[in-house]
Amino acid sequence: MNFAKFAVTRPVAVTMRIAALVLMGAVSFTRLPVDLLPEITIPTVAVNVAWPNVAPEEIETQITRPLERAVSSVPGLYEVSSSSQEGSASVRVQFQYGTDMAEAAADVLQQVQRARREFPSDPTLESPVVFKFDPSQLPILIYGVSGEKDPIKLRTMLDNQIAPLIESANGVSGVAVSGGAEKAIMVEVDPERLRAHNLSLQDVSDRIVEENLNVPAGIAQQSQTEYTIRSFGLFRSVEEISQIPIGIYNGQSVMLGQVAKVRDASEERRLYTRLNGEPSAGLIVSKQNGANTVSTSEAVTEKIHQAQKLYPDLTFRLAYDQSQFIETAVHNVQHHAIIGGILAVLILLFFLRNIRSTLVVALSIPISVVSTFALLYVGGFSINTMSLGGLALAVGLIVDDAVVVLENIFRHMERDNLSATEAAIEGTNEIMSAVVASTFTVIVVFLPLLLIKGQTGQMFAQFALVVIFSIAVSLLDATSVVPMLASRLIKDEAHHEKTAPKNFLEKQFALWGKWLDALDNSYRNGLVWALKRRWQVIGAAVVASIASFSLVPYIGSELMPETDSGDFRVQVKMPVGTALEKTNSVMQQIEKTLVENPNVQTAFAAAGSNLSIRGTTTSL
Repeated sequence: MNFAKFAVTRPVAVTMRIAALVLMGAVSFTRLPVDLLPEITIPTVAVNVAWPNVAPEEIETQITRPLERAVSSVPGLYEVSSSSQEGSASVRVQFQYGTDMAEAAADVLQQVQRARREFPSDPTLESPVVFKFDPSQLPILIYGVSGEKDPIKLRTMLDNQIAPLIESANGVSGVAVSGGAEKAIMVEVDPERLRAHNLSLQDVSDRIVEENLNVPAGIAQQSQTEYTIRSFGLFRSVEEISQIPIGIYNGQSVMLGQVAKVRDASEERRLYTRLNGEPSAGLIVSKQNGANTVSTSEAVTEKIHQAQKLYPDLTFRLAYDQSQFIETAVHNVQHHAIIGGILAVLILLFFLRNIRSTLVVALSIPISVVSTFALLYVGGFSINTMSLGGLALAVGLIVDDAVVVLENIFRHMERDNLSATEAAIEGTNEIMSAVVASTFTVIVVFLPLLLIKGQTGQMFAQFALVVIFSIAVSLLDATSVVPMLASRLIKDEAHHEKTAPKNFLEKQFALWGKWLDALDNSYRNGLVWALKRRWQVIGAAVVASIASFSLVPYIGSELMPETDSGDFRVQVKMPVGTALEKTNSVMQQIEKTLVENPNVQTAFAAAGSNLSIRGTTTSL
């Protein structure tokens, strides 16, 4: 089949094919999620166990080691690591890349349930939590909330009203509340009174659990109607708790209020949070897997505005926003890709010196770029810095095939005096095999990126596929659209070299032509000089290559280049055993120093088991 002849004689079919690809790409572009990096699957399952107020040594021997022994038998295992801290144990199970993580998580959960048989019998020991490590679950937004001086009311309001409102936003998977004080009923037992009534602390604990119940009590039938009965025994007031009997002494019932003081208070605070120096609480927002970070952030912002109207006394300050950095990074890549495309068109105009021919070649850039978005959508990819970086790179490669085909068409028009239609068919057929070979050579260069395993391979797979697909579309464009448009748009002399310039643009084209002729002569002279001194040229190339390799150790290596998101994090670790009040005092001093910096807009500080402060700055 004469592909070039078909393209020239069937312009409607070629146009519809291009229109279909562009339309698919345009529609896909509006539906693609926006993120900073491609979605990465890390084959890691974590197991966390909380055992409050227990020393790390105890946790390691009674919790961590049984878990490690249990999960070590899971198939596909790569490495098991653990950490034991005061009050908690964490075990990370890493698997080989390519492992089905859903099945791996189920296997780990099964082994953890077996390991629980070796755990000590302690009501304060919480059940193990097993979850797959997912980078998409990292916070995308952190808000500091202040305005309510009572930490109990603030925490209760965030837990019961604000957090559910934000969780209703599209794309939000969960909202965690940190800081404030959680409401709790404190039962302060007097040991002397317990001994005086011949009771133990276990008696008090058991009776509180036994009395605070809400259980089904069966079904009652009356006539033709059935009723579901529940025994509602949950505590409703502090006085009711004080009146529960906990035992018998000298023939009389002993009430809880006789041996303990029951009061409505809060749990012991082990975490202090502040927003710009004021006591506050934090709202940590995570998005759903695969959700658009930017649109999710916008949806959460709308919910925050609603919450601000409902609770005008509260102040919401944004301490961290991942979407801002993503929008900036993606916008910069888009901006520079557009600039690259414009520069490519200008360079084409400089060398082709013909507006119509430049238009024919330049059309391949938007056609190939827009069509590539269809691949991103079908592949489940996102618009991120890697995929857009691939497009930016491809912009310079897309026009290669079109330039080669168009220049060969010009050659037939000028040398053989063929018509535009005949030159389009003859010129395209003549160079078809060379264009296909050169394009596949470029494609093969990027194929090894698809074979990289692990996290690096997942990141660069989109980059490689975007370049490969865009170049493949440009090949189709060069062998069909270019000859079709050339046969209809190019009617006059290719470079106006045989006619006198008539206007300013043609004079510029003539001037550029003289420059290119001078460049050709200089290159010819340099080539003659190099051919006469082959060994010197080869020796110079070898020396330059060796000198370049000697600089490699000084370059360094890393997975991703350094970036500046405008956020910074300060972590302070105090000596083991330092009181929380002392830690909080040190954090206040650090926070004060940072807030005094005029570049700092928002400072959100936390003092407790995880000492950190996050600031948002205008410039760093």
